[in-house]
Amino acid sequence: MALIHPRSLERWQEWRSSRRRVPGIHRALPARARRGSGAEAPTGFVLHTREGEGSARPLLGIDTADGAVHGGLPAVLPYIHGSVVLVTPAGVRIDALEGPEWSHRRLETPTEGLDDLGITSVLTLGWHLEVGRELHAWAQESEIPGAVVQHELLTPFAPPLPPQITLLAWTGADGDFHRAGRDDVEVRVVGSQRLWQAAHESAGSRPELEERPVFLGQLSAIELPRRVTLSAAHSFCREAEALYRPGAGETDRTSRAAHALLRRRGIEILDPATPLAELGRPVVSVLSADVLEAALRGLPAWVHAPRAPSWVGEQWERYGMRPVGGDPTPAPAVSADEPARLIAQILEGSA
Repeated sequence: MALIHPRSLERWQEWRSSRRRVPGIHRALPARARRGSGAEAPTGFVLHTREGEGSARPLLGIDTADGAVHGGLPAVLPYIHGSVVLVTPAGVRIDALEGPEWSHRRLETPTEGLDDLGITSVLTLGWHLEVGRELHAWAQESEIPGAVVQHELLTPFAPPLPPQITLLAWTGADGDFHRAGRDDVEVRVVGSQRLWQAAHESAGSRPELEERPVFLGQLSAIELPRRVTLSAAHSFCREAEALYRPGAGETDRTSRAAHALLRRRGIEILDPATPLAELGRPVVSVLSADVLEAALRGLPAWVHAPRAPSWVGEQWERYGMRPVGGDPTPAPAVSADEPARLIAQILEGSA
């Protein structure tokens, strides 16, 4: 199964909007306005600048801190020798931007003042969120080369790439998948910074394993119905006496109802903040990069999703993920070169 919307961001956004309201565990929840905490969220954007030497001046757009880390964008910064500019929404905190070498300026719009900065390239996680969308539109109009870095597993429901773009992909297979049906996308294979770091952090060490496995929850994944993700978690945890670790996005009312249901069925819930590297247990999930990271860290890892759509099995095969009942998922190959270094070289025109 290919991308459901390989070109149209508008159609993808319509699909995304249709998935925002998720049915409850036993019945659909009524639509209600959420009550705020009273604190106003910061508005606007922030321009972060670090001066350096050389003619290259790349611009990075970051919409979310979590996505940026998984995409390896903060890890790129130490390898950029020249000046570098970042745009983030106000309130998004990136630790790598806290040093005294950085200056910060509030913006009304993501592209305010960019015409005067001598930008030579643009890199984001995509154009499906506001900063990325505005920066890519500005770059295309200004005839400045743009790139998108892959930061997660690709499924048929991934947002389409911007026009006239370079994809910095994990693998050649990911690049072929994402640009299918497009003639305006160039692919550069750089690897996954997240997986590269996992491989090097665990090099030469063998974790001591607890016997009970843990199921990594994905109730917040919009690509799959919750009846699939919850059923997978429930069936595996009951059969294997496994623990359940909620995913980071499982904070809404229906997720909490699902957790309560699992507890009533005798399934123990782990702290969702427990890092994968500290679990020390075999892991199972439906379709997550955590499975690949676990394999690289020396943890036995599998996938499990009874009655899942057929495309899930296709993704398992593309990423080498092994279903429960057979050998664990092999650790994926990682390149000798750090992806962050390669990305910096591409941005500065030396690769």
